[in-house]
Amino acid sequence: MQHLLVEALEVAPEAVTLVSREPLGAGSVSGFDVAADRGGGDSGDPLRYYVDTSRQGTQQETGLVLGDLNAPEARIWLHPADPHLPALAAIAFHDAAASLLARCGVTDASAPTFIAYRPGRRAVLRVDAPDRPIWVKVVRPSRIERIISTHVACEQEGLPVPAVLGWSPDGVILFENAVGTPAAEVLWDPDDLVTQVDELRTRIASVETPHKLRGVADRLDWYADGLSHRDDAAQVARLARGALADTENQVREQVTHGDLHFGQLFLSDDGTGEHSRISGLLDVDTMGIGDPAEDPAAFIAHATVSAMLTPPEARERVWSLVEIALSRWGSERVRALFAIHMLGHALAAVDRDEEVMSRMLLRNAQVVLSGGQPSDEQR
Repeated sequence: MQHLLVEALEVAPEAVTLVSREPLGAGSVSGFDVAADRGGGDSGDPLRYYVDTSRQGTQQETGLVLGDLNAPEARIWLHPADPHLPALAAIAFHDAAASLLARCGVTDASAPTFIAYRPGRRAVLRVDAPDRPIWVKVVRPSRIERIISTHVACEQEGLPVPAVLGWSPDGVILFENAVGTPAAEVLWDPDDLVTQVDELRTRIASVETPHKLRGVADRLDWYADGLSHRDDAAQVARLARGALADTENQVREQVTHGDLHFGQLFLSDDGTGEHSRISGLLDVDTMGIGDPAEDPAAFIAHATVSAMLTPPEARERVWSLVEIALSRWGSERVRALFAIHMLGHALAAVDRDEEVMSRMLLRNAQVVLSGGQPSDEQR
């Protein structure tokens, strides 16, 4: 896809750097930084462009389109003009965000700051009101009713989701801050946290929703294709496919979060970790009826990557979380889905030219598929 951008912008290939890649629709969307040459030797911050081969239609195009407008072979846009998220370009700037916040009774807020962005899917921005932070989520307009109805269903079940301040049909939702402190910033006991997550999963399963969950298994082929040059990745993909096929008849679908990990959790903080309780749950957007192995696999995969990246002085506690979670939840199917998550993380590492990390991730996938415990070379 880099060649499409090079040709469209008429720039030298060395001016374009891949920064992200992920599946979308029938293809993918990739982000590239393009070196900005403003003349006179003044090279400013790079510009971020996205190349989208999803073949998905949009309400209005915001950049260059190649092929049929209803199902383009590719489209290119300059961030933040994401055609799938028509409200993003406006809400990213202070005046539009301030107007929306004012309609919800919030005034004197700061300019929006990007916190997270998944091109073609969603963006999260933060604005600071005088007394608290407020979170702005921008999604596809077609998903707004599902997300709001899911939040209502979670509230009715007593789940600790952030309060919705307001929303608009063009795909913008305003959230209050979650109650408590992000789990990554709180002391917690690994065994107790896994027990609490089990209790949370039971409560999630009681939420009433008609929506279906799209699980990580749907991305297996895309991840494998992206790593087709790696024999270790091919082995992981083959073993994961076999394990999923062997356990397909064991699946009893239930309502599942879809991306449950401790980065989605807020905890009450007593300063010791002994009595910290889950007080906030984020990102219930994708919650739906699906494979109950999805959430434990996502939780263990996220914890494994976190353990690999955690400073040495705090690493053992995170590895303990991985070990306890895998010992409680590590069915053959959970291990297979874990391995698919590792393929995704490995592909991202390859895109960042992190060869050692990609190799460690794939090694851990193989170990877990074989019934073992993941680890790192520094442990």
